[in-house]
Amino acid sequence: MTTTNRLIVLFFEQVPDNEEAIAACVPLEHGVTKMTLARRDKHSERASMWARDPMNCLPNGRLAIDLSVAPTSFDALKAIGEGLGGVSYGCIGRTPLEPMLSVGDTFPGTLQLCCFQRKEGLEDAALEDLWFAHHTSVALSTQQSLGYRQNRVLESGSPYFDGIVEEYFSEAAATDMSAFFADGHDETRMWQHIEALTKSSESFLDLNKSEVIHLTDTRLR
Repeated sequence: MTTTNRLIVLFFEQVPDNEEAIAACVPLEHGVTKMTLARRDKHSERASMWARDPMNCLPNGRLAIDLSVAPTSFDALKAIGEGLGGVSYGCIGRTPLEPMLSVGDTFPGTLQLCCFQRKEGLEDAALEDLWFAHHTSVALSTQQSLGYRQNRVLESGSPYFDGIVEEYFSEAAATDMSAFFADGHDETRMWQHIEALTKSSESFLDLNKSEVIHLTDTRLR
């Protein structure tokens, strides 16, 4: 699977509007292949049952920018985040399942954003192997995901994260476990999937250092 240079900006206070986000990214304009802006709103709040905030640093929004070329330095990416009142994370991104979202459209369901720190003592190579090579198939087979993007953080702002996961779910999954997990119609199978997903996740990330929030995502570019 190919990788993409990706900038993730997290917003812990005010989230910019669409026009502000687009204007701030003008310095990257010729390299931008995709841009989406997600925010916490009444629509996404329906999925509050899935939120986790053990580190007390839950984002209110996120800007994701796919770049066709690698940035010459993290300073330029950092400046974009700061200019918008957010925090920049320089990433190598993978997209095992592309969400169906056209330019100008808002995803009808919700985006589950998970920002995590790795399991203590795990080296870079082991993190990528467990997450990319092993966990991906588990995540996609145990959940009814409509989109799945992985972002391995190479340059982290504060708060520090090793990885940022973007998963897209149906509107029904906001309040219904059976619509969130695969085979939700079969309770026994559903709980088996939950157990498998949790076990796989714990192999590479620290659940006590993982923030989870659902947002409403709009594609800007």
